Amino acid sequence: MTSLGPVSLPVVLALLSLAVAWLAVRFWPRPAGLGWRPAAALLVDMFLLGLVGGRALFVLRHLADYTAAPWSVLRIGDGGFDALGFFAVAAAWAAWRLRATPTMRPALLAAALLGAGAWLGGTQALQYWQARHVRLPALVMRDLQGTAVPLPVAAGRPVVVNLWASWCGPCVREMPVLAKAQQREDRVRFVFVNQGEDAATVDAFLRAHAPTLQGVLLDEASATSQALGVQAYPGTLFFDGEGRLRDLHLGELTAAGLEHKLRRLR
Repeated sequence: MTSLGPVSLPVVLALLSLAVAWLAVRFWPRPAGLGWRPAAALLVDMFLLGLVGGRALFVLRHLADYTAAPWSVLRIGDGGFDALGFFAVAAAWAAWRLRATPTMRPALLAAALLGAGAWLGGTQALQYWQARHVRLPALVMRDLQGTAVPLPVAAGRPVVVNLWASWCGPCVREMPVLAKAQQREDRVRFVFVNQGEDAATVDAFLRAHAPTLQGVLLDEASATSQALGVQAYPGTLFFDGEGRLRDLHLGELTAAGLEHKLRRLR
């Protein structure tokens, strides 16, 4: 399992961690007359502002990758968030808001620590499980010439598998970004597995949007999506040199978002 419907598991994990923190602040012992709602509201504010801080720091750290397309800063679906920025902003906001309400501090601190612990522990557990159980499937597809081609094995070289379709708007927008990365990267192999379309449709799409793209395979039965548990397009999976899943992104990738994931894969 790599996603919950169209939502990637890291996003689900972040929301579950927020729920853990919310429940903690709701039921944590507190002085008589002190309601739980102000602390819960502050906790949600910390989460939302933390996301803004995490995005801002990510953008600053990858500013060069955003320079060519500044509008892509707004595409938060590329997964570009920095954990340090998230926690720094969330903690700073909490410290500012709690300066005049010390009685709220124990419950909020406990909730924040439990939520952060759930996220950190869950992230490690998810990465460990995916690395052990999600592998490149042994599937045979066809290229645009109709030749049977097996899905490449890692064989010591990282592999990026992009699942896409020509009718998918985000797939169209991200394809030039992936094509440039393929031309630039020598140590990473890119495979573009079309889901559910015939050779004529795929060939027409590539001529219009990515004429230099290599490694295109046809999967008319969408067997790759089923084998990998991906239920939304575009879906991009990052496997290390031993064929273990190291990262998964559902949705459009920007140049900065892709570069960030490739740095972790190299």
